[in-house]
Amino acid sequence: KPFGSLRRQKIAPEKEQVKAAEAEVLTPLDAAEARRKVLLARDGPHFRSDRLGKVEFGSTARVVATLERRPNAELITAWLADERGLAMSIWDPELTKELGSSVYRLQLMVLKFVTISLAPTVDVKMVTLSEGDGNLPVFVLQSVDFDPNIQILPGVGVSASALGIQIEVAGELRPSQDGTGVAGTISFQTAGKLPRPMRLLPEAVLKAASNRINNTIANFAIQSFERGGTANYHEFRRAKMAASDS
Repeated sequence: KPFGSLRRQKIAPEKEQVKAAEAEVLTPLDAAEARRKVLLARDGPHFRSDRLGKVEFGSTARVVATLERRPNAELITAWLADERGLAMSIWDPELTKELGSSVYRLQLMVLKFVTISLAPTVDVKMVTLSEGDGNLPVFVLQSVDFDPNIQILPGVGVSASALGIQIEVAGELRPSQDGTGVAGTISFQTAGKLPRPMRLLPEAVLKAASNRINNTIANFAIQSFERGGTANYHEFRRAKMAASDS
């Protein structure tokens, strides 16, 4: 949005109090949704670090899958409403565990960041919501918990807890505009605090390590959906056709 000319203004004390009060009103649900929007608005790899050793990196990828040769919005809409079937198909079934209440534990592959190895699990809530006046279905993914399962190479001299690892996952999937498939976004981020020896490394080295992790996770996630999600859709389609013929 155009802002025109900007100039600094001194905020009156009462206005500062109002702003502080408004910030306190922000519920955990609102904060989670705001954070979710930040992740999904990104495009491609993300990396940020500071002099205190804090680092965050991740990636956001667009997901597009053609499921029909001709528009079939009604069937695709019904498939997206089958949230359990879809949730169990978008990740490797051998690496997925259903926890109940629409939460699923996803096991990631072993990831190496310089001298730190992780084999994380992420608990992700997956539900189908309605969007807009047309009540179009949107399949939503949102991480609710995680376990980084950190292994640190000998000689690093820091405990796993001191790294303060945080893992976030967010995603959404909706019918494509042409009615022949689905389109959406998947985003993830890992953040933490680097051990002192790693803070001496050039940023280019840290970026290269983060890019390897980003590419590994993004490629696996997209390929898993292309295989599992597409196969699940066609199974759903066959079941619907068999039910209509009986």
